[in-house]
Amino acid sequence: MNAADLCHACLESQELADLFVRDFVDTFRRSNATTRSALVASGPLQNGRWEGLVSAVVSALCRETATPVPGWVFHVKSPEPFFAFPAQSYAMRVRLMLESPVPFRMRNVFVPSTYLSRA
Repeated sequence: MNAADLCHACLESQELADLFVRDFVDTFRRSNATTRSALVASGPLQNGRWEGLVSAVVSALCRETATPVPGWVFHVKSPEPFFAFPAQSYAMRVRLMLESPVPFRMRNVFVPSTYLSRA
C-alpha cells in the first residue's frame, strides 16, 4: 500500500484508518530506501482531513529515515483542525494540540506525541 492507497483506504473505511496507518508505518520502516521512495512517490493531491493525516505521516517518516520528501507533501493539509484520536473534552484537545509532532501540527492534524511509535 503506497501513500495514495493509504489515503483512499482511510477515506473508504474511517473506522479502520488507524489500522491502515499502522500497517503503512510498519511497511515503510521495514523497507529499503528505494522502496520507501516508491511508497511515498504519489499521494493525495487535495486538502482534507485524511489527506492531511497521510501527508503528516509521510512527512514524519521521511524526516525519520532521511528519505527525500515528495513535493505533494508540502501542499496537502487539513482545512480544519482534525483530531485523529477521539478528543471529546476541551482538555484533551488542548493536550493533543500541544503535544502533536510538528509535521502533524503544521498540517492542522492533532495526534498524541507517540502516534507513530510502535512496540
